Amino acid sequence: MKIAKGSTKIVTIISTIMFVCSIAAILICILLTTPIFWHFGILGVILFCGFFIFWTFRDPKREIVTNPKGIIAPADGTLMNVKKMDDGVSCQILMSPFNVHMNRSPIDGVVKSITFQKGSHWPVYFPNYAKRNQRNIIVIENVALGIIAEFTQVSGLYGRRTVAYHKEGDVVEQSEVIGIIRFGSIINLKVTGLKNFKLLDPIPKHARAGLTTFATFNEESD
Repeated sequence: MKIAKGSTKIVTIISTIMFVCSIAAILICILLTTPIFWHFGILGVILFCGFFIFWTFRDPKREIVTNPKGIIAPADGTLMNVKKMDDGVSCQILMSPFNVHMNRSPIDGVVKSITFQKGSHWPVYFPNYAKRNQRNIIVIENVALGIIAEFTQVSGLYGRRTVAYHKEGDVVEQSEVIGIIRFGSIINLKVTGLKNFKLLDPIPKHARAGLTTFATFNEESD
C-alpha cells in the first residue's frame, strides 16, 4: 500500500510505538500469567490499530478525471453546504477518518498564495468553535479562464496537521494532489470569477477527490 507523500516518518514512529507497546503488554500478561485470550486480544487490537494507521495515510492509485468547464471536488467525504453565489460557488467537504486524506486541486492554475494559520483542534461538528482551528488557505488562479479557487484545509479533533505540497508560483493541474490533512477533517472551497456558474442537479451527496464534479460554468462571462 502506497503511503502519502511526507507521511512515512509519522507512520514509522506511530507503528514503532505500537509495536513496543504490544510487546510490553504481552510480557506483562505473561508475567501475570493472564489467560491466553488476553494475548490474542492485545495482538488483535494492535493489528487493527496498525491497519488503521496505514489505511489513514494511504495514497491509492486513482484514475482521475478532468473537466475544463467544471469544478472538481478537492477531497473525499460528505459534500455539504453547496451554494451558488453571485460570483461563483462554494461548498464544504466533511472528511471522516476512513476517507482518503489526499487533497486535490479543483481547477487548473497557479498557486498564488499559501497561508498557514495556527489554531486549536476543536471538533468540526461545532462550527463556531471550529473557526478557531488550524488551517491552510491555498489560493489557485486560472488567468485564462478568469477564475480563482480558495481552498482551505481545516484541522479538527483528529486532523492534527494541514499540509500543502506546493509553494507559491507552482503550476498545478486539475485533480492533481496538492496536500493532505492528517487524520482528516473538513475542506472549505470557494470558486469565484466572471462566469455563469451552475450547480449540478442533483448535487452529489458524497465526493471523491479528483472524480466528482459538483459545478460547471460557461466559457462566456455573465
